[in-house]
Amino acid sequence: MAAFETAQTGRSAPNTVPGRACGSCTLCCKVFHIIETESEAGQWCRHCKPGKGCTIYETRPDRCRGFFCMWMTQSGLGPEWKPEKSKLVLSIELDGQRIAAHVDPSVPGAWRRSPYYEDLKRWSAEGLQVQRQVSVWIGQHCIVILPDKEIDLGTVADDEVVVSMAQMTQSGPVYGAEKMKRSEAEARQQQWVEARRRFETQKGN
Repeated sequence: MAAFETAQTGRSAPNTVPGRACGSCTLCCKVFHIIETESEAGQWCRHCKPGKGCTIYETRPDRCRGFFCMWMTQSGLGPEWKPEKSKLVLSIELDGQRIAAHVDPSVPGAWRRSPYYEDLKRWSAEGLQVQRQVSVWIGQHCIVILPDKEIDLGTVADDEVVVSMAQMTQSGPVYGAEKMKRSEAEARQQQWVEARRRFETQKGN
């Protein structure tokens, strides 16, 4: 994942939970790859003063200006989920198709702690019903969370994407995930769209 791609980026700001503010929390300035500021995932942005804020706040990129983590927008997340406490930045990405937990690389195992691990597992189970992926990112290292297991995909290159899948078996669906070239994923998506179109056409006849 070359740069963070969220449903909250470059668009009008979502409603934030009343009474919540970033305050001294600046972890989003560390965990994302931001092209405009040449910031690498897992390293502090050169414009950030950790614990204080952005030194170019008034002229910060639209990606930064439009981003709000899930703790800021979801009232159901308690104070334990504030990034400076959890060491995790929750982000709704890919137009709602993914919940990503971006981990502070200085605490790479933070996502395995309670209650975060349990919540990620629960969201994964719920996500299967609506084809929403739940994944953990430590820099560009991705771990897909499934209800019964985790799939460690290693480093996801700039030209790769993470794809979830399901295979039907006699005992029910078996879920998995893999990384593949972005071009291959787009080609597969186009093939699926065309196959679906042919099916609908035949059904109409």
